[in-house]
Amino acid sequence: MFIQFLLNWMLSWICAVMIKAKIWKIHRDIIPVLHSKESSLSKYLFSKRGLLNRPFRPSFILRNGYVQTFVGVIYNPLEDCQFDREYLRTTDKSVVALDWFKQPTEKLKRNSPIILISPRLTGDALSVGNICELGTLRGMRAVVINRRGHGSSFLLSPSLTSIGDTRDTRKVMEYISSKYPNVKNVGIGIVAGSATLFSYLGEFGSSSLMKAAVTVSSSYDNTEILCEQIPKLYEIYLLINLKLMLLRNWKILNKFIDLKATLVKSWKLKEFDYQVYCKMYGIETFEAFWQRNDPMRDVDDIAVPVLCINSLDDPVIVEENIPFDLFQFYPNLFLVTVAKGGHCAFYENVCGDSWAITLIINYIEYVLEFISNSKLSH
Repeated sequence: MFIQFLLNWMLSWICAVMIKAKIWKIHRDIIPVLHSKESSLSKYLFSKRGLLNRPFRPSFILRNGYVQTFVGVIYNPLEDCQFDREYLRTTDKSVVALDWFKQPTEKLKRNSPIILISPRLTGDALSVGNICELGTLRGMRAVVINRRGHGSSFLLSPSLTSIGDTRDTRKVMEYISSKYPNVKNVGIGIVAGSATLFSYLGEFGSSSLMKAAVTVSSSYDNTEILCEQIPKLYEIYLLINLKLMLLRNWKILNKFIDLKATLVKSWKLKEFDYQVYCKMYGIETFEAFWQRNDPMRDVDDIAVPVLCINSLDDPVIVEENIPFDLFQFYPNLFLVTVAKGGHCAFYENVCGDSWAITLIINYIEYVLEFISNSKLSH
């Protein structure tokens, strides 16, 4: 609580300084760039208004990747949004927590598209509430899948899920498809959630039960490198939240994880993953663990259009680790980059909405429209 109070106070102070200095409205247009192999879909997307022709206009103070990342971590524009929680039982006698976004003033149709959102490593439903709200206003039903033990969910078994484990995503997709048959489903992954989404799409290919997908600040297949170059302050922030999750579930995890070694000695993500996930999955080396969790291990089998959004000043996913050639090879993979935006942020104003959210929802509308038109033409 003290850390959250301190971060909020710092944000308030920054806002006050910006207003006093009258630099709040200083903007410069940053044009998004599409990287893709030419195809009928890429031409269609490129022609659509509001997708690639909407510039990113961060205010002066937000033209720094570290400031963007900091704001993205602490700022939550929709703290009062509400969700209905639902628990699904899994085959290993555990549960997966689903949070369905509540929008009482908006009437959704039975066949409204469904967006399944996988939050960032320590994120929850509130952290993606703005995506849920805009999606719902555009006629989509939004649901957030929480990693086991995250999002204030509880554990019934001593089993957490690594970012490359697709079993829970598959369970959820089968459930959604049975509850809402003949509805178009779209996956959205944020950072670590994008790794899970990529793994799922590659593993299940044309039977993924999704029509399209979007990833934000993806780490692609360089996760081991990521652990070495991640900014220390951001790494500590993630580790504190991960350790709090372990403490909330210590009674059920204590016999299977060396909590003392993890909580006291593990102050690097690589060490944390080894102490928790490697031992939980029975994997002896960190290298073998990441090979098994490489999000791009089955990229050849991805069968749906995927839009990836990255900033070139991301201090966590640096530009050198973005596989640009990948998007020139696969016609169903699209990458949009902007020169600024930080890590999982893309804010134009400190107390505004993320530019990436509008891009996400616009893309979903256009790609589903293209799919429907293609079916009609045949």
